[in-house]
Amino acid sequence: MNIERYRCFGATALNGNNALVVSGPELAGWSLADRQQFTVEQHAHACVFVDADGAESGQFTLDFYYPHTRSPLCLHASLAAADHVWKTGQHGGALLLTSSMKQQALAFDRADDNIFVSVDVQQAGFPDMSISDIAKLLRCDADVLMPSPKVASVGSPKLLVEVESEEVLYSLRPDLEGITEWGRTNGVNGCFAYARTRASPSLYAGRNFNHLDPALEDAATGVAAGALSVRLVADITLYQGRNLDNPCVIHAARTADKIRVGGRVAMSK
Repeated sequence: MNIERYRCFGATALNGNNALVVSGPELAGWSLADRQQFTVEQHAHACVFVDADGAESGQFTLDFYYPHTRSPLCLHASLAAADHVWKTGQHGGALLLTSSMKQQALAFDRADDNIFVSVDVQQAGFPDMSISDIAKLLRCDADVLMPSPKVASVGSPKLLVEVESEEVLYSLRPDLEGITEWGRTNGVNGCFAYARTRASPSLYAGRNFNHLDPALEDAATGVAAGALSVRLVADITLYQGRNLDNPCVIHAARTADKIRVGGRVAMSK
């Protein structure tokens, strides 16, 4: 079995969100429970299993896991998996992989150290929830939240909530159990809080809350960056991980009915 560790979306090659890429013929005999347990035992922030459905013809399926759950899509882990597949020597420029849970097509391209994935924009309804209810989940005053929170999705629905400043963003200490329970009830994969930066209208800072353990907070969340690009109907650059001393940069751009998300990808020891 082959195991590779990556850092994705890092502001430098030394930063980034961790991903574990697992491949090999042994995976054919692993159950979903085996994969979940492996992710827990490896202390992997995110783990992607690369299943070779027809490796000789370049057909691979990606199966994503966090320590607490299986996921329909993890963009930073998918970028790591794409780099792994490219290194097998079976592909040149463009690459098309498939996510396991939703059979979602993922199209990849790369430029130097940066890899990008293009995914379909998906419809996502907004559950009935007031600003005051969201404030309770985020454990903040309702008046620091901007109006019109929305659920958007590029494969994993996120509740997107704008706060009034970066200072408010980094001060949040949310009710992670409450967010998880609300998400489970409403089919939403966590809450993404974001703020506009003072530098430019297209630059944003964000934090993702979908883990029960605050120590597992994402340094970068590609699906949230894609969802935010959908929400804002704009091309954006998202900064994340500053509060974790792990600065990350994610680029998201609209291309017709798709969102293209990417950033730096580097192997780590």
